[in-house]
Amino acid sequence: MLRLDGNQMFRDQLQNPIFRSLSSLQILSLRSSSIPSIPSKAFSELESLKDLDLSGNYIKKLQPDSLKGLWKLKTVDLSANNLVYLDKDMFSNNPNLSRLILSQNQLTFFTQSTFDPIRSSLLYIDISQNQITCNCDLSWLVRWVVGTPTITLLQEKATFCGVASLEPFRDKPFLDFDPTERCGFNVDIICLPSIAVISLVATVMLVYHFRWQLRRWLFLLKLAVLGYMEVRDPRDHNDYEYDLNVIFHEDDEEWVQEHLRVAIEERLPQFQRKVYGDADLVAGMYYLEAVDYVVTRSFKTVVVLSRAAIKDRWFMLKFRTAIDHVTDTQTEFVLVLFLEDIPGEELPFLVRLCLSDGRPYLHWPDDIRGREYFFDELLAKLTVNLKTNDLIPNE
Repeated sequence: MLRLDGNQMFRDQLQNPIFRSLSSLQILSLRSSSIPSIPSKAFSELESLKDLDLSGNYIKKLQPDSLKGLWKLKTVDLSANNLVYLDKDMFSNNPNLSRLILSQNQLTFFTQSTFDPIRSSLLYIDISQNQITCNCDLSWLVRWVVGTPTITLLQEKATFCGVASLEPFRDKPFLDFDPTERCGFNVDIICLPSIAVISLVATVMLVYHFRWQLRRWLFLLKLAVLGYMEVRDPRDHNDYEYDLNVIFHEDDEEWVQEHLRVAIEERLPQFQRKVYGDADLVAGMYYLEAVDYVVTRSFKTVVVLSRAAIKDRWFMLKFRTAIDHVTDTQTEFVLVLFLEDIPGEELPFLVRLCLSDGRPYLHWPDDIRGREYFFDELLAKLTVNLKTNDLIPNE
């Protein structure tokens, strides 16, 4: 037996080497010694130790292997410390522990895995004068203590549920906590919605990541199931004065020159007669007259929509001219190209009306992978004019 109670030599920290020559020691008391912490493997040399008293110190947390090597340990007194948590491996090396004193600490909850190694050996446990949170997560402890005849809860009358407990059990005796009614459906209520939310988020992320491939597959599936009866205009681009007309706002000219024009030059070399914006309009005509002249004499007109464009009055007049041409001819000469996401409430009525009629449109994607699909769709729509009829499904 070795009693070092009230000894201030451990005030800074308990040092490992001090117990190396005491392998036969069975009882060690370090009560009220101002110990602030216990280092790893602090007592590993005490192979015969059975009783360890660390009560009345300032210990906040024990290392997972602080009690490693104490195979014969039967009693541990950690009362009157500042413990807030017990690691799940704390008692993994103490298979013979039968008496555990944890009273007068700051413990609020206990993890079931912490006590698994000593379930079969523990006979007495004291968790009194702690702010124990009696909720569904702690239901296992009360069931274990009440349902195991060999375990005795010491200081039962001083063991209460803390202020963070479920409302009916606050400041009530711990053994009055009955989780059967309150926690019977805990798994169904908590786990299933969580799994559903996680699954939904994962599905949305996958759909977003593969949205371009999915869109292509769904379109092909629709063709296989419903078929696709299209009525084409018999004229080709050589029957028109202009192959392509691009209407865009001046703020979007950089994108048109760097992306759209480059792609058309590379992929549609047969389109030689092109009009890019106001600079290429016929000179000597009134502005709107020149716009109408090019629109009505172009095989295809692309209208580039952006936030700046839809706020410009002259641009919207050009857009109306293009859509009126489609209405008059009943042929899809015009392709609307959205350069950015624009909320529906910000879109002018004319644009929303155009989209509601199933007019063809494309959206410029942010990611590189989607742009290849974008240009494939763009070139396919620029090389054919379809009649506007109910046989063409909306996209």
